[in-house]
Amino acid sequence: MQSEQKFTRRRFLSGVLATAGVAALAACAPPAAPQAATSSTGASSEAAAAPAAEPVTVLFHSRLGSHATWHISRIPLFEEQNPGIKLEIDELAGNEMYVKIYAMAASGTVGDVVWTYLDNPPEHSAKGVMTPLDDIIAAKGFDTSVFWPNLIEALTLNGQLMAIPNHAHFGTVAYYYNKTMFEDAGLGIPDATWTTADWVDAGKALTQEPEVWGFRTNGGGIEHMASYLRTFGGDVYSPDGTKCLIAEENSVAGLRWLYDLMYTDKVDPCICGTDIPNNFIAGKVGAYNWTPGFAANFYAMPKDDWTFEWDVAVAPLGPTGLRGSQVSGAGFCITKNSKHPSEAFQVLDFYSTKDDGIEHVFGGAGSPGGRWDVWESDRLGEISTIYKNTIAAYPEGPKPWYRAANGRVGEFIDTMNNNLAAIWTGAVGFDEGVQTTYELCQEVLDKESLL
Repeated sequence: MQSEQKFTRRRFLSGVLATAGVAALAACAPPAAPQAATSSTGASSEAAAAPAAEPVTVLFHSRLGSHATWHISRIPLFEEQNPGIKLEIDELAGNEMYVKIYAMAASGTVGDVVWTYLDNPPEHSAKGVMTPLDDIIAAKGFDTSVFWPNLIEALTLNGQLMAIPNHAHFGTVAYYYNKTMFEDAGLGIPDATWTTADWVDAGKALTQEPEVWGFRTNGGGIEHMASYLRTFGGDVYSPDGTKCLIAEENSVAGLRWLYDLMYTDKVDPCICGTDIPNNFIAGKVGAYNWTPGFAANFYAMPKDDWTFEWDVAVAPLGPTGLRGSQVSGAGFCITKNSKHPSEAFQVLDFYSTKDDGIEHVFGGAGSPGGRWDVWESDRLGEISTIYKNTIAAYPEGPKPWYRAANGRVGEFIDTMNNNLAAIWTGAVGFDEGVQTTYELCQEVLDKESLL
């Protein structure tokens, strides 16, 4: 058990504001019993992990920071539940993690388990990092039905599952608001019936520029843009990742809504996402939207550090009754280099359980596990109602994750972000900027495949 840590306002403001979570409220719940999945031979996974004559060491390349800290803290429990397996964690900085993994894969020195985000399986596969898991899953009787279908689909290539989900969410569908400010202004409390127009009206009532802004957004990034455009019936990519849809009528409506927040409604100063959480904590923002990661961050802050009451609501309904979302998250995969894939799979299993999916949120390691039973849990309800409210608003789970079919994911996103920024800053007119963004993004998708 980790010692409990309190997340002070000073630590929050000086920390790295990752959407998946920054600081810790330690996991103090008793560990759940190990999963006892039945293998194809009828034996349990506990039997499959019986002690070997010599312990097998599994090397897991984890992401430096709160994630790896959580993984390391769970090593004793993992080894207790998996006798005969020793787990080693190699901490890699996020901004250089894949460069190092690809170099190690090329030299045959990569370990047994590595990260993969939803954009990365094609590149991971092309660079010889990951291996299909279907045979191991069948042998161990591992149940993949507990995960959201679109999360599993995003980790599947050519009909084969390549990674097991660890943490996930519905995209930037959490709308944080200053409840005290709303009540003082005589406004209604946001809920799942609110529309995009309702949020704009509330933003107008709360804005006192330049000190207080009513409603702030983020005009870049695939998570934000997919959620916004889908709310209006549009999208960023076509499902097959070969076409840019930014210039389609419904997508333009979503972009226009963002543009008007700054230039017409005057409730957002920049559509840029700059320092929003800090300004929210300081009482300078009426509401903003992001992933659910901040719910755990804010919960972890001592109540005495707050000067107002905060809450969080699900994303609004768009003009056509749609509510945008996009599955997002990460999974762990077994490398082609691993000499112990069966033992390595026990790591994937261990860090994908209901217990881990819940407790790593309290341990400061990001969004919850991408499982129905995690988001429905009363334990997460201690942090916020946003988890249960989100799955109630999206009963079929989060919408699909699309990615560039030619593997030029980073190039596409950079092109999109840079050209949208030109629109938000007024460097180009709205119509011209949208058309230019579309044309340049489509040029990226039309380039030769990297895969």
